[in-house]
Amino acid sequence: FTSEVDLTTKSEQEVKRILWNKEMISQEATQYLKNLPFCYEFYISGRLVRIFHSNPLDTKQFIGNIDSFENYYKLFLPSDKTISQEKADLVVYGHIHVPYMQKLYNRIIINAGSVGNSIDTYRNDDRDGDIRNTRVASYCILSGILDSKDYNDNLSYEIVNLNYDFEKELLDNKNNIEPESYEKEIRYGKYRDMNKVNNIKKDMGIDINKI
Repeated sequence: FTSEVDLTTKSEQEVKRILWNKEMISQEATQYLKNLPFCYEFYISGRLVRIFHSNPLDTKQFIGNIDSFENYYKLFLPSDKTISQEKADLVVYGHIHVPYMQKLYNRIIINAGSVGNSIDTYRNDDRDGDIRNTRVASYCILSGILDSKDYNDNLSYEIVNLNYDFEKELLDNKNNIEPESYEKEIRYGKYRDMNKVNNIKKDMGIDINKI
């Protein structure tokens, strides 16, 4: 929401993107989104599950599918915005549009990916596999005993990838102010702001020339 974003820190294209999104969303929808909880928490088969958009502190911080152990650990920690002050056993988040699972510290991280705009920010034309491994709609299924605090109850987790009619999506995309960039993401799974992502990788000590 533009009232909560400092537009002076954004590039000209980012400002256009933010204002365009504001125009596309009705006041009713905006209010509905503002009233949504920051996160969800529940127990399933003994595990405390916490679901949020990006991380327990805010909705913007980038934590990638390849990241530092310190950043991974932060995903499990509570904050003044979480429902409880317990460390989570299993976290599910989004934001990066890249589905993955990671297990560390006897805990589990799942990113559910994106329903229709999945991307991969680690790309190399000489190493890349079939784009159909990325160009899918993805979501996560947790299966267990809801509200149970018994660790002996079984728990499974699955990321589901579904093919969808991306050509139809592109044909319907008539009002987009960045049609070429959007098509690049939808058709080829290549993120439009790779310079920003590559700068984050450099800060993490990743040599992007060796990816």
